Amino acid sequence: MYGQYQPQFTGPQVAQGMQGMMGMHGMQGMQQQQQQNKIKNPQTNLAQGKGPQINDRDNLNLALAQEKYITDNFNVFVREASHRQLHTDVMRIFIETHAMTRELFNLMFRKGWYTLEGEQKQKLAQSYQKFQGYSNQFPYSNQMH
Repeated sequence: MYGQYQPQFTGPQVAQGMQGMMGMHGMQGMQQQQQQNKIKNPQTNLAQGKGPQINDRDNLNLALAQEKYITDNFNVFVREASHRQLHTDVMRIFIETHAMTRELFNLMFRKGWYTLEGEQKQKLAQSYQKFQGYSNQFPYSNQMH
């Protein structure tokens, strides 16, 4: 939805399957392409090792997922609140919750625990062209500049 954390599956089974499909040179090129599109910081060492124990990364990932869920629901609540004071109060809580979500994201990104995928300019231009034609379907489009 907002770019949730996606674990990186690079185990031997995945690599062997990809290698069989693409050959060694094709797979290396694909891995280099993927690494170039990654937007991330170096990973911070975890206090605990990898294993079944819950570590700081797990806790932050859970907190971020919960904040996203809460923010999404407050957004609906704010939109549908009919009483002015209720709307104002919930809007304040929504803004605080949204800010906390952003802080958690920034913390995870700084620690290298949240990776984003960069997109090629050509693909962005194609998507822009694809949806640009839809703007003539908007109501009141002559008022939007």
